[in-house]
Amino acid sequence: MRVSPPGIQPRSRRGEQFVFLLLFVCFGVKTTWLAINIGRGVFPDESTWFGISRLFSANILPPSDSAASYHLGLITHIPDLYFWLMGRLLNLNVFPLSDLIFLRLINVVLGLLTMFFAWRLITLLLDSSAVRLLFMVMMTSTMMLTFVYGAVNYDNLSTLLAVSSLYYLSRFFREHGYNDLIGWAILTLAGTMTKNVFLPYAAAMVIVLVAREWKTLSAVIAGGFRSRPWLNWLKLLPLLTLLALNLNLYLGNLLRFGQLLPTMNMVLPLDACLQNRLFTRGYVGREFKNGRLDWLAAQRLALRIRNPNDRADALNMLLEARRAGNAPSAALAGRLSYSRSWLRYMFARTYGVAAQLSMYKKPGLIRMYYAFFILAAALFCLRWRPGVPPGLGAPLFITLFYVTILMQLVNYGIYSQTGMMGLAITGRYLFPILAPLYIILAHGLLYRMPRWWQWTAGGTAALLFIYGDFPWFLQHLTPVWLG
Repeated sequence: MRVSPPGIQPRSRRGEQFVFLLLFVCFGVKTTWLAINIGRGVFPDESTWFGISRLFSANILPPSDSAASYHLGLITHIPDLYFWLMGRLLNLNVFPLSDLIFLRLINVVLGLLTMFFAWRLITLLLDSSAVRLLFMVMMTSTMMLTFVYGAVNYDNLSTLLAVSSLYYLSRFFREHGYNDLIGWAILTLAGTMTKNVFLPYAAAMVIVLVAREWKTLSAVIAGGFRSRPWLNWLKLLPLLTLLALNLNLYLGNLLRFGQLLPTMNMVLPLDACLQNRLFTRGYVGREFKNGRLDWLAAQRLALRIRNPNDRADALNMLLEARRAGNAPSAALAGRLSYSRSWLRYMFARTYGVAAQLSMYKKPGLIRMYYAFFILAAALFCLRWRPGVPPGLGAPLFITLFYVTILMQLVNYGIYSQTGMMGLAITGRYLFPILAPLYIILAHGLLYRMPRWWQWTAGGTAALLFIYGDFPWFLQHLTPVWLG
């Protein structure tokens, strides 16, 4: 039996469960509507992920790079669990649905599973109804998350695995069960085989696990084998399979190419690479800047990019490179200044829609999100103490570790190479840590606060997230978004 942390009185959960069920159903309705009604070529990179999934559906084993796949980018030497899974499920489409709509609806199911594990996670960690319900409102009412779960996108599986792996890790910290440890390991290894952005998230969880439980891990594993040896050995099979796949991918890439994930031109000839829009986008600016392409040749290559957003980015990079070549080099923004700009982009692209078509909130509305984050984070910092309540240290560390890696290593590195502040900053990269981040914020705002404050501050925050999600989207929707 789980004991409630001191000072928290458990309440009747019937009303709370009803609200969760209502949020769960509303999330399913929203994402299903998006899956059915949003037109082709609108969701971010959906044509690429759908195209790769169709290639994977043709064979049980992953396909090789070929003329049929060059325009999609690399399909070898990448984490491919999502595409393999979508390919297998695509073969089950016996319904009167197009393959695209069928896979979109599969992704809606992934979204519902994510919300289910989010609910399990928050009920495990906190026994405050106000905190739990605000957390679930935030999870089910984040505009970009809602939008992407109506699409074919590997972020959907990655986010599900991030939330479910944190749930099993948190349960292991509470109960020290063998099954929880193995479940966490399987889900984490599946996450790293789904998307490379999962790597820092997995690293943060491993650091927390080793720091907290290094003395007990061997005893838990040994106890598991003593209790049900044949069954617990059997549970190691999926873990060892995923471990072998990870080693084959990442260690194989490291030995062959010198990095965890090779660039496309390390694997394929240049002519094949230039059929891919993202490779071409980066190539024209880089090669012009280095003097290996003249202005006209670089422009021709940029104008060959069919995707209008990527074509515009390529042309902008060319202009930036030309301007830098004709003028004294402008100093890059410092890391602190970059952090402020990074946060502005992230807020805009998480609580708006950043896709092949974009829909962003007006400054007045986005400032309300800033105010919520600042207030909730400040209250958390002022009032939280390690271990009160237990279990929040891991979400806090994972959030800070992941955001630091993403902002200061990944995105700042791209900015320092291209000079373009907002390039490759997208809210989808924050999806793995939305659950731990929202736990911290909901706790900071409402935990152990007076009832009047919970109703006032919690209700205001909930209304902001609910309105800023689907109602706001429908209010600004135009026919160009629809199929």
